Amino acid sequence: MQTQELVRTPAIPSISSLRVLGLAALLGSPAMLIEVYRHGLEKVSNENTDPLGAVLYAAFSIGWLCALVGLRELRAAGRSKAASILMNVILVTVTLAILQSVMDLLKVPTTHPLYLITDIAWPLSMVLTFVVSVAALFARVLPMWGRLVLVFCGISLPINILAMVLSGEMLGGAAFAWHTFLGWAGLGLVLLLVRPDPAQPSRQV
Repeated sequence: MQTQELVRTPAIPSISSLRVLGLAALLGSPAMLIEVYRHGLEKVSNENTDPLGAVLYAAFSIGWLCALVGLRELRAAGRSKAASILMNVILVTVTLAILQSVMDLLKVPTTHPLYLITDIAWPLSMVLTFVVSVAALFARVLPMWGRLVLVFCGISLPINILAMVLSGEMLGGAAFAWHTFLGWAGLGLVLLLVRPDPAQPSRQV
């Protein structure tokens, strides 16, 4: 008895789906900038986050999540198992960051264990974004300008660490907000303008 092996043809991400994801990232990119200037560049503690602030943080995070989904479909970090795990992990951490906004809207105490987890998810997601940017730089799936945009997004945390070492203080709210706006708007443009390479199929299901 002969057995036939089923061979799946790897799917190539559609341009239309990438454009939708890119547009979502582009629309969400100014949310943190708006939030920072809405409070006159003053830092707002988690306890004092109002409903509009929670919505703005959620809008940015959802755009971030959409950008990552697009990058995963493009296999921007590479086609290895490790790259796949990396992309899946960062999707989880950014999703947790979105849940923080939901809990802010529901007035969940900031001392609640789940709230603390979502609060940690923010800097962890920034760290993982840096890791993804380095992986993408070496994977060479995206065009060079697209990889540089991703690196620009990823350097936020290293720059803040350097600023802390040199001056004892992290970057101000305005600098960080403008960085997120420009970086994540750039990510949106990458997904809007990139054309999938048939020789580099997307993630297999």
